[in-house]
Parts: sequence; structure tokens; C-alpha cells
Amino acid sequence: MSCSARDFHSALRLTFSRNADSERALGAAAYMRNQFPFFGIDAPTRRRLIREVQQKLGLPLSVLELADLCWVDREREMQYAACDVLSQSKVLRTLTPDDVPRLERLVLQKSWWDTVDVLAPTIIGGLLRPFPELVQWHAQRMIASENIWLQRSAILLQLKYRDATDFDLLAECILLRASSDEFFVRKAAGWALRSYAYVKPDRVRTFVADHRQILSGLTIREALKNVS
Repeated sequence: MSCSARDFHSALRLTFSRNADSERALGAAAYMRNQFPFFGIDAPTRRRLIREVQQKLGLPLSVLELADLCWVDREREMQYAACDVLSQSKVLRTLTPDDVPRLERLVLQKSWWDTVDVLAPTIIGGLLRPFPELVQWHAQRMIASENIWLQRSAILLQLKYRDATDFDLLAECILLRASSDEFFVRKAAGWALRSYAYVKPDRVRTFVADHRQILSGLTIREALKNVS
């Protein structure tokens, strides 16, 4: 069973509006520096409501069209919902490397860490994982961009690869932007290194020691947080 992206979007938006919580919405907006309005729906409730719509209608015929529709909406939960649907393993398996440009446009629209940190490692990184040469190509292209959210995406692209991480590529991306004064780029570098440290702590420790003079304090603290 499946439905059009527009039907799924309409049903989802109606369901969210019926479950809106104005008080929670104000708190959520304040937490996100009042950049986006919210319905006021917490993550577990949001995912439950998505499941209910999906059980009723099935998946949309085009999940990317659904994402585009959700990105037009003002309420931030609609973008979260698109990410939730795209992150489903059965959906992720239908995406191909040819879909990366369309997903990248989502990174560049209404950009903030909350959506970028799902789009980059889970969705784009997930669909590219079977194609190491494309991981390298996209990471190098993104890190060369002057857009900080593409830079962050490049660094976080392999976040969930663990021991399959191309560490030389990760190091290349981090060092290329080591002089950045952008918090979100520095934080991403530390986060990516900390994640890899779970499988290769010595390699991360050595990398930090070798480049301590150019890495930011934030990157170093995050990288070594769980390294004894």
C-alpha cells in the first residue's frame, strides 16, 4: 500500500496540528533560538504519529517529494518528520547516490544542526556507505564549500561508519577546516573524532597530539572526552 506524497503530507500535517501543544511549542522555539515555529510535539509522540499515518496510508510513492513538501512548512516538526521517514531502513534502501544533490538541497535550506545532523550521517552517509569512492568524492566536495553546513556535513558523513571509517579522509576534512572559527564546524570535528575513538582510540589520540597546535580547544575536548 502506498499513497501520493501530497496525501501523506496533508494527513501528517493535520495529525500534527491536532496534537499541537502551544506551551511546549514556545519552549521548543526558544531552545532553537526562535528560528523556527513549532507545533510542540516531542520526538516519541512525533514518531508515533508518523507510524499511525504510515499504517493508514502506506509510504508515499516519492519520499523525496514528501521531504520537499515538508521543507516548505513553517513548523519544524514537519522537517523532523521528513528526516524520520527518510531514515527508515526500508526507505534508505530505495535511495541512490543520484539522490544526493536533492538531499543536499535540504541541508542548505532552513539549515541548523537539528536537521543537518540527521541528513548528513544517517541519510546521505547511509545511502553512500556501499560506495567508498563516492563517500570520498562528496566529502571532499562538501568540505571545499564555503557553506558551514556543507562543511559540517562532510565531517559528519562517516559518523556512523565506526571501523569502516576512512580515517585519512576524515582527517583531511578536519585539517582543511582546522582554522575555522565556526562553532558548528569545530564541534563536528570533535564529535566525529570522539565517535571514531570508540573503535580506534589510539589513532585519535595520536592525531590530536600531532595536530594539537592547529585544532581548536573545542575540537580537542570533544575528541578526547571518552579517551582515557
